[in-house]
Amino acid sequence: MKRILAVVAALSLAGAVAWALEPGKDLFVPSVGHGQGQLVNGVRAQWRADLWIFNPGSQAATVDIFLLLRNQANENPDSRRVTVNPGEVRHFPDIVLSQFGKDSTYGALRVVSDRGVFVTGSSYDANVTVESKQRGAGTAGQFFSGIPAAQAVGSGEIVDIIGLDQDGQGTDGVWRSNLAFVETTGQSASLNVERLDAAGQTLGMVPVSLRPREAKQLDLALLAINPTPGSNQRVRVKVIAGPGRVIASASHIDNRTGDPSTVEMAGMGSAGTYLCKVDKASYDTPVTLVVSNGTITQVEATVLITDEDVGTSCTGGELLRIAQLLNPPVALEDGTFSFTAGGTVGGLGVTMELVGTVDGFGGLSGEVTTTLTGAGGCSGTKRWPLVGARLR
Repeated sequence: MKRILAVVAALSLAGAVAWALEPGKDLFVPSVGHGQGQLVNGVRAQWRADLWIFNPGSQAATVDIFLLLRNQANENPDSRRVTVNPGEVRHFPDIVLSQFGKDSTYGALRVVSDRGVFVTGSSYDANVTVESKQRGAGTAGQFFSGIPAAQAVGSGEIVDIIGLDQDGQGTDGVWRSNLAFVETTGQSASLNVERLDAAGQTLGMVPVSLRPREAKQLDLALLAINPTPGSNQRVRVKVIAGPGRVIASASHIDNRTGDPSTVEMAGMGSAGTYLCKVDKASYDTPVTLVVSNGTITQVEATVLITDEDVGTSCTGGELLRIAQLLNPPVALEDGTFSFTAGGTVGGLGVTMELVGTVDGFGGLSGEVTTTLTGAGGCSGTKRWPLVGARLR
């Protein structure tokens, strides 16, 4: 029978995100507008945007809708306050004109609520002639889900936007692709926007700077990065500097019909709580990491040392509880981390060296080296895999 020395460590530093539509209190729709678009085959697009807000709760929600204009800082943006009753869906057609009274205006929307709400948006061309169905004028548009601010990426973090096409110059080909960005925190951010082919080879890169809560669109984005047309392209967005955080998306547009499709970013910010384990043969060690603003702000671990770790001479049975502050928080560098936490009580010492990677898709992997000192035959060092995932 194994004799166990259990070391319970609560390690705190100074200081959940999910895919698909979810309720939130701070949500962004990355591209809206009311105005003219590209001229294709003699027809000028007329862009409009609708917004829906659904309150799934049992109490009324007070919601502020902010219009974040393109190509400028939005530190004091125009806003409208609305009430959404329990179970109600509020629809705001052509919201840029109907609610904010603006024409020839493009940007993004920020929706802030005192209760969790669902937000969806639609951006569409209202100047489409439907000849084959013989029903006159119609629309062609794209759907946007309200993206939680927590999914925005910060310094050192990367997202990809896949499946973009630009098979001719300007609007001459069948497809074109635009990129949209919005800064979410009220601080500045600098980006590298990289174009890659289907095999992952870099074709070019351009810098993009965002001011506080600025919305920005990169028209004909693939050509803006590299003047050569291409299909099945990927764009990688990396925040390289600044305290701001960024949401990115793309529009994949059929030049024949003017019909756009939304391409959401693959990956998200690393913020959230990660439930992990030191993957031992018999007794796994639970580890919880909390990531916020590109840093690990909290870690909790229950360190269990047995003869599996340090050999058959481990016959102790002492319980050691350690609490420790790590200051400053541990920065994620391109998603990687490395730090040591531990302490001593009554001559017994434990340290955990954690090295790993947060992948931006909710996964975490690495290694943990656990060292116990001052415990006689239970003293020793062992390295184990670290695996985990972000909680929803």
